[in-house]
Amino acid sequence: MNRLISFVFLSLALSFSTAVVADGHSTLRVVVVETDDAAGYTAQLKQGSQLIQSIAPKMTMRAWHATFAGAATGSVIVGLEYPGSLAEFAAAWEKIQADESVAKWLGGLSGLRNIVSDSLYSEISI
Repeated sequence: MNRLISFVFLSLALSFSTAVVADGHSTLRVVVVETDDAAGYTAQLKQGSQLIQSIAPKMTMRAWHATFAGAATGSVIVGLEYPGSLAEFAAAWEKIQADESVAKWLGGLSGLRNIVSDSLYSEISI
């Protein structure tokens, strides 16, 4: 099971196509959630993506529905990618969290989802 989840995360990390900074490194936040209302949650993600883009234009949000993932099947995986270091991601995320509209949006998600995991990944050169 852990191998499958690790494989899913690795696949997600490799699938991002956002242009990255000159050194080629990016930071990826992956949040796995359970929801009984995937359509409603997806609509909320679209709204959140627009909010985040207005504050941190370099940050990209994408989402996947786990369809072949063992016990994680049915989960929604949300990826936030930032073309830069972990410190640069943290600075951008701090600005995002300080925005009142984002705080309101995040508060509205609490009834739609249960966070299963929340992870940060720093890209490595291969």
